[in-house]
Amino acid sequence: MPCTTLLVGKNASYDGSTLIARNDDSQSTRFTPKKLAVIHPEQQNRVYETVLSHLKIQLPDNPMRYTAMPNALKGEGIWAASGINEAEVAMTATETITSNPRVLGADPLVEYDEETNTPGGIGEEDIVYLVLPYIHSAREG
Repeated sequence: MPCTTLLVGKNASYDGSTLIARNDDSQSTRFTPKKLAVIHPEQQNRVYETVLSHLKIQLPDNPMRYTAMPNALKGEGIWAASGINEAEVAMTATETITSNPRVLGADPLVEYDEETNTPGGIGEEDIVYLVLPYIHSAREG
């Protein structure tokens, strides 16, 4: 099954909880373990460095507490997959955009740097950490 996320809003759950169910696929046909992380505002770095492209991005002040489900093993990118922030906004960001020609037509990926053999720009593996701590609605995201 491809990467799939089910989001249940507080108005749709029995007890008013916001819920996420998530699964990941893998191109290498091996399981990539995930972990649940709760990131508090004081733990949020003010400069984010992408693992795959080593791009450094200055982050805004005043992040919110949020959850994320990044890779448990280091080295292949963060791939935070999904999370919920303290404003009860839930998001997912790793739904394999690279396999959808319509998405690529609207937002093409930055090509690999031939000299360093690394991708350029930010990738879908970084989006939860760059967006979720700062948004109060899906529209803001």
